[in-house]
Amino acid sequence: MAGLINTKLTTLLEKTLDFRSQRHDLLASNVANKDTPGYHAQDLVFEKNLEKALHADKPGELRTTNPLHMDGNDTPPMELVQAKRITSSAPFVGFDGNTVDLDREMAKIAENQLMYSAATRMISSQFSKLKTVISES
Repeated sequence: MAGLINTKLTTLLEKTLDFRSQRHDLLASNVANKDTPGYHAQDLVFEKNLEKALHADKPGELRTTNPLHMDGNDTPPMELVQAKRITSSAPFVGFDGNTVDLDREMAKIAENQLMYSAATRMISSQFSKLKTVISES
């Protein structure tokens, strides 16, 4: 039963859900400010940081003999991974200096929602497996 719930996977999914929720709020804010003069659309990026943390247990350049030694990976544990807020690149800037492209923002929201739903299904599957094991014991 120890391998039934992969804590690394659960942590990854938890962080993904948190970041996807935060990204949704930020994208919705972009849409709400589409008519605000001088507003610059923003986005949240986190996929590369999560992927780097996910694979942090791969051997680094340095040999470690103690868990407190640095391994050369220079990656924080998954629990400490942070999303990075960026200014979205804009194909055009409005006359008022606003960079929000409504179609682009709506596409990002739709893609973000799909990724959130996929992560939700994955974590639900993990807990469903645990429930099955508990009920059959």
